[in-house]
Amino acid sequence: MSTEGHAGETPAIPEDTLDLGDRLDPVRTLLRRAAGGDQRAARALVDVLGPRIHGLGVHITGSTAKAGRLTVWVLRSCLRDAGQLAASGLPGEAAVLDRARRAAVATEPSGDVRSLVAPDAVSDRTRDRREVTVMRALLDLPARERALVESAAQGRFPYTGTARQQPAMVLARLLDSLVPFGQPGGGASTDGTGVERGALAALDALALADDGERARLRALTAGTDAAGVHRHAIEAAAQLTLLTAVAPSRDLHEAVLEGFGASGTGHAPAPGQTHSPGRTPAPGHAAPPASRQPEAAYHGTYATPVLGTDTQRRLVGPPAMTGGMPSGVPAQASAPLSAPAPPPQATGGAGPGSSASGPGAAPAPAFAFSPRDDAELSRRRRRQAKARGRAERDRERSPWPTRILAVVSTLLLIGALVASGLLLDARRDLAEARAFAATWSELSVQEDARPVPGLSDNGTWRAIITENRAALWAEGVSEYERDGDQEEVLQLWGARDGIPVDLGVLEVPRDGTIQVVVPERVDRLQVTREHAPQNRSGTPSERVVANLDPELSGT
Repeated sequence: MSTEGHAGETPAIPEDTLDLGDRLDPVRTLLRRAAGGDQRAARALVDVLGPRIHGLGVHITGSTAKAGRLTVWVLRSCLRDAGQLAASGLPGEAAVLDRARRAAVATEPSGDVRSLVAPDAVSDRTRDRREVTVMRALLDLPARERALVESAAQGRFPYTGTARQQPAMVLARLLDSLVPFGQPGGGASTDGTGVERGALAALDALALADDGERARLRALTAGTDAAGVHRHAIEAAAQLTLLTAVAPSRDLHEAVLEGFGASGTGHAPAPGQTHSPGRTPAPGHAAPPASRQPEAAYHGTYATPVLGTDTQRRLVGPPAMTGGMPSGVPAQASAPLSAPAPPPQATGGAGPGSSASGPGAAPAPAFAFSPRDDAELSRRRRRQAKARGRAERDRERSPWPTRILAVVSTLLLIGALVASGLLLDARRDLAEARAFAATWSELSVQEDARPVPGLSDNGTWRAIITENRAALWAEGVSEYERDGDQEEVLQLWGARDGIPVDLGVLEVPRDGTIQVVVPERVDRLQVTREHAPQNRSGTPSERVVANLDPELSGT
């Protein structure tokens, strides 16, 4: 296919005209267009990669708010460096997600490690063929290795020194199954250098390598063929984000695209797009006339507030005086509001409402209180004052025995409520203890009952395991202190046909006695220390508190 346009010009985006086959990279195309200031390509990048970056941030940081801020920062930096990312040796999707993973891991991962293949992780696992491939690769791993890969994919790798070698090889095998590394010499290269190169490439692709490991990886990938191992590991790590994708809870377009394409040479608007009404019109076009703002109705100041218009004040007159007589000006009192009386003249001329006693006399009020109203108001105020005085004297003369009796009554009421609550708790505990004792006795006399003593350094543990049920009893169990910033709980696990079964978290009472009935078939029981609130990965931790295995006890 020709790469020239109708006028002999070379297209700016090679992918638009070249048939690349399997090498077609839509994200790289979007990055190149965004580097040229294409708003639609930038919005498409936010739509395509926003859920992948946000979900990765949620799984690593454990906070939706932190993940949202991280997503905005990563996408803005990728739009700023879009040309550099498009010209790199990595596919566009892998380049952006590699930057997002390194930024997320740098925030010190926290929170619980979530299972990537749990049935309740997402509602649909068939939206993307690559997603199904990644999930099948994880399900093919043993439970312990799968938990290791899930933890590493979420930024957790609690190994140091030489203990990092074997877990790194597990990660390398998983990533190699997703995207073959293509070790120099063909195949997977089982020699020591090839294994080390793959393990270090897997650690760095998941942003888990330290400075020494990165320096060693640069030395091992100095050649052209060996450098491909590192690139393929990064591509495989990008595919793991398919299982951690979570859509943001808010629209990110405004936050990410703010100021995009506004500097330097702006790009033309999309076809059919017009200038918004709020923008400045182009030269030569007259701006719409500004509408005149209505004049404010309130013209007063803070020192002289206006409480009505001058006309209203003239109709009502000055404030009434107690004991005053009604005004004798019928003309002003009966004047309609539509024809207000003129204001009094400054020269002191006679007019409505003026008095004949002289120029210095006050004008007659428009209304006034009668002497009877004044007397009733005075009597009511005197009664209220007497009532307040009696209440104050009663409070001052309150005897001490009365106050003591009120305090004692309150304390007795509180004590009765506390005692009733303790009595209810004691009765409930007694009922639960009786029910457990009955269940223990019932299971002990069954033909298939197997009493199992527990191996533990924290209390005494006993269990009875039957064909369809089990009972667990322990005493002298103490809680564990906090592990740094994490609280720890005791979690009960069972095993059925070699598969771990989560039986919930154990509550440790103050007396250290634990009584649990397991209403399902288990072959053995195990109690481990887990981070609060619960380990939901489906795999127990290696910190075993008690082990109740019939094979170990010989029963």
